[in-house]
Amino acid sequence: MVTHSAYLKLIDEITLHDFLYYVECKPKISDLEYDRLVKQLESIEKEHPEWIIPTSPTQRIGEASHKGFEQGVHTVPMLSIANTYSRDEVEAFVERVYKLLEKRQVVFCAELKMDGTAVSVRYEQGIFTRGLTRGDGKKGDDITANIKTLCSLPLRITGRHLPEVIEVRGEVFMPHRTFEELNRQKELAGEELWANPRNAAAGSLKLLDPKEVAKRNLALVCYGIAEDSSENITTQIACHEWLETHHFPSFAHRHRQLCHNVDEIMQFADKIEKERSQLPFDIDGIVVKVNAFSFQDQLGVTGKSPRWVIAYKFAAEQAETRIRDIVVQVGRTGVLTPVAEFDPVLLAGSTITRATLHNQEEIQRKDIRIGDVVKIEKGGDVIPKVVEVDLKKRPEHTQPWKMPQKCPSCGSSIVCHEEEVAVRCPNSLKCPEQKIRRLSFFASKDAMDIEHLGEKVVEQLVNKGLVNTYADFYRLTKENLATLEGFKDKSITNLLHSIAASKKVYLSRLILALGIKHVGEGTAELFAERAGSLDALSKMTLEELKNIEGVGDVVAKAVVQHFSDPHAKQEIQELLEVGVEPEAPQRHVRTDHVFYNKHFVLTGALANHSRSEALQLIKERGGKVVGSVSAKTDYLLVGEDPGSKLDKAKSLKIALLSEKEFEALL
Repeated sequence: MVTHSAYLKLIDEITLHDFLYYVECKPKISDLEYDRLVKQLESIEKEHPEWIIPTSPTQRIGEASHKGFEQGVHTVPMLSIANTYSRDEVEAFVERVYKLLEKRQVVFCAELKMDGTAVSVRYEQGIFTRGLTRGDGKKGDDITANIKTLCSLPLRITGRHLPEVIEVRGEVFMPHRTFEELNRQKELAGEELWANPRNAAAGSLKLLDPKEVAKRNLALVCYGIAEDSSENITTQIACHEWLETHHFPSFAHRHRQLCHNVDEIMQFADKIEKERSQLPFDIDGIVVKVNAFSFQDQLGVTGKSPRWVIAYKFAAEQAETRIRDIVVQVGRTGVLTPVAEFDPVLLAGSTITRATLHNQEEIQRKDIRIGDVVKIEKGGDVIPKVVEVDLKKRPEHTQPWKMPQKCPSCGSSIVCHEEEVAVRCPNSLKCPEQKIRRLSFFASKDAMDIEHLGEKVVEQLVNKGLVNTYADFYRLTKENLATLEGFKDKSITNLLHSIAASKKVYLSRLILALGIKHVGEGTAELFAERAGSLDALSKMTLEELKNIEGVGDVVAKAVVQHFSDPHAKQEIQELLEVGVEPEAPQRHVRTDHVFYNKHFVLTGALANHSRSEALQLIKERGGKVVGSVSAKTDYLLVGEDPGSKLDKAKSLKIALLSEKEFEALL
């Protein structure tokens, strides 16, 4: 049985991966693993709709806005596409389309699924006027200046019967040749390499200087029209033809095909998968769309995805290599993690030399040994993992691998708690690796967000004895930093400025930065909202902490233990003394509104608000949102295609609100 705290923990995990993928452009798990997490979350929320919160990943679409860019509103929302991984799921999609349209003669357009960054470009009177990223689906970053640097994008379109307004959808990507050259330059400069072309394209598109964007040689492919004032284009295949005619980069003829049934769709998919490794750019599957726009309109959308399109994603690419060694890393909380080091092997566009093996239990389950030949994969072109051992190629005299009994960093005897698989080094204060990673996490983007203070810089500071505690960062001087390798006047000034700027910080970020065991970003926000100050949080009892919705026994005990530790208390006191000023969350709940203390239930899709926006609007006015209709419900907010909640509300004579009535009450 899934607990509410496990549900909140899953939200925290998916939210972190969203941040790594969309904002940092450094994903840590494959697309398939991510989709599994989301499906698990959707399943829990279907079973417990009363648990749904506005910050759940299911209540929004994709990418967060990037600091430094203005926001623009999409005239037509940019929704995400549902993913499938099997023929059975494609068949189910086709059958669903037939059933909804009550027609047996539906034609589909199959095309490549690019592995890049979705964008929308707008033309008025034939002139390019604006470019936006997808953002949250309703608003995106205004990247007009940056996308204009793409040579393949026409800045003006001409021709007969040209529409007054047209908005084209596409994908920005980085060709393999460009990616390899730019990574070569980064390696020469001693900089961190990009993991793959998708990350490189996303990061490049969000540079604040268009001149730097131009140097990245990004490419564009266009595949859709969102707004067409002429209404002359009536099918997806005609859309591709129009794009070609007007000199937009579009899919080659061999990379798009009309299909009349599942067999033809899968034949196209098989053909493209065989060509995949020979393409000069990355793809991760095909996209299948109902060809006729009139049918697309009839099918409509769910709250998150169109019903007329689906993505069929290819299986993860695999490669074979040999394990040279298994080394052990020590994390910031003392967890020991085994990491396999391989013979270098090319996989999904990058050279792989290592992969985490997670823990002793995982190694035993797969029977992984030093010297083994293993299959590795990078689902979605991200962090690699060991899939299986080729036992037929196992060398003689190999031995099962065992976790060392001493910490490889400080030599302390390791400990293992009954309630967890992980083993830990208990020497939290003096273990060098723990200290470096704990201090690095404190400075990281999710926590105090101190720019220019990565793990390599922290390692230098610790090794030189300049930093031992969090507060030591704020005591650094120009003279201290001048002793670091690679630090000149400009880099010293930049780092000191970032450190000073981080003194003004949200309370939730500081709570996260303290590295309290089991406390993630979402939990830190709960504590900040309930406690209001660090002092108040430190004085909360175990029962008070457990009474916070979403906080269980394990987390509550970890918080009490942390604030009872004299060393932790000293660290907090020193942070306050050096000028760190945590800012409590602002509460904007009205008590004078008609919604105050009223219980709302939502059903169906709203036209002008996402579910999360509606929830937030209700909560800001003192209302409460629950998942199911009961006698205690005051209002049912009814959108398009309402479910069984509407019937139950009518039987209980609950007040029904249309979206217009809801907006009027706002």
